[in-house]
Amino acid sequence: MSGLIDDHVSAIGDRLRGSVRLRADILAEIRDGLVDAAEAYQRAGLTGPEAQRKAVREFGPARQIAADLQHVLAVAQGRRTALLLFVVLGAQYAGSELFGRTGGWQQLWEGVPPGPGYLWLARATDVFSGLALVAAVVAAVLLRWGLRHFDIRLAAIRLTAVLASVVVGVGMVCGALLTVLAPGDGGVRVLVGGVGWAVSSALLLASARHCWLAAAERPDLRVATRVARSGASR
Repeated sequence: MSGLIDDHVSAIGDRLRGSVRLRADILAEIRDGLVDAAEAYQRAGLTGPEAQRKAVREFGPARQIAADLQHVLAVAQGRRTALLLFVVLGAQYAGSELFGRTGGWQQLWEGVPPGPGYLWLARATDVFSGLALVAAVVAAVLLRWGLRHFDIRLAAIRLTAVLASVVVGVGMVCGALLTVLAPGDGGVRVLVGGVGWAVSSALLLASARHCWLAAAERPDLRVATRVARSGASR
């Protein structure tokens, strides 16, 4: 069964922004629900086209449905970005601690003590990463459980995308400076080891981009959201 149902699902999908996979999952669920409803109406005696029209009409206009789903999509993508940021920073911190406790830094520097500039920048980077890690946890918690008690605004979700992008940018700058300031030939080895950070940064930036797009307000969605909220309050 397709036709009108597929057209309605496509109209909803055209108005959604965000992760391609999340959008596909949501649209697949919508289509399955509409097909089930249409088949039930057919068993009740309606013809195929009539059953599809009734299922689509009762489901609601594409613009209003897209407005509601866009908020859900934005929250889900924001939570994904926050969790990915937590994983990346957590893995980086754990790897650095393990490397230091096993004497890896001393071997990397070949016994040459680092200068004060290197040490200051390394501490500042650790402090920034720690604060960013806490911020990622807070964002993930709010976007996971805070929905039950708070009205999560799209601006708050966009902040998650900004946070992830800032972390990547600061990480790249600090990594470059630490590579230059590393004693001996340690900078070359740190640069080679930064490939893993580059890959994780690329994934994080891609997730942040999806997060920003999913939470980007558009006039048609704002109007539809106000209509949906005013209807629900009556």
